[in-house]
Amino acid sequence: MISKNKNVDIDFTAVKPYNQDEAKTAQLSRMFNAISEQYDKFNDIMTWGLARNWRKIALKSLKQYDPKSILDIAAGTADMCIKAFQYLQPNQVIGIDISAQMIEVGKLKVAKAGLSDKILLQVEDCSSLSFEEKSFDAATIAFGIRNFEKLNESIQQIHRVLKPNGHLLILEMNEPKKAYMIKAYQLYTQIFVKLTAKYLSTDKKAYDYLTASMHAFPSGNELISILNQNKFKLCRYRRFVFGVCSMYLVERIE
Repeated sequence: MISKNKNVDIDFTAVKPYNQDEAKTAQLSRMFNAISEQYDKFNDIMTWGLARNWRKIALKSLKQYDPKSILDIAAGTADMCIKAFQYLQPNQVIGIDISAQMIEVGKLKVAKAGLSDKILLQVEDCSSLSFEEKSFDAATIAFGIRNFEKLNESIQQIHRVLKPNGHLLILEMNEPKKAYMIKAYQLYTQIFVKLTAKYLSTDKKAYDYLTASMHAFPSGNELISILNQNKFKLCRYRRFVFGVCSMYLVERIE
């Protein structure tokens, strides 16, 4: 059963790291540049180290479709790109992100994995993709869709560059739905995560944003409805660990 998001009245585009005057994408680019060196550590802490297994499960859901060309959006430090070769053996993965510094960290990891000839990383905004129509068999977004300033435009761009019947795979953090889990999760983020963020980086607002954006972003039925409106049909939906992370696998329809 897909549960209803109680936070849909919150405008997630208004949740920004630093101020309300500057465009969200520009702020996020600066924010992720600032925390790029610490991001992998923070992500492990934020997800209790479970993000690695969630990526594995999510990518394996694409295996039956045997995608040979994959676009990884909000690629960050290239974890999803690298894991795609481990579980799917595509011909090529292109990873894009709005943060140049995250991409640079990702390039080092790709080189270390011996995949520099297979993975191309570049700075690009999903709302205005440079790729030709029907270029990719699949697209993936792991823990990045809630950062989109122009959500509908970005989903439409993904639809444009996917081949007919191509697949979009989304992993995203969200607040759990049950009252007792919400209180426990909020306590965790407000105390432990903030203390850890303070230790990892001086940019406190960046980590405040990451937790606040999870609260505001639509999940479950609401996100599925947005995807349906942009010509994607649901193939599979799954929640992990009492609903703190959700997986959406959708198919491009004409």
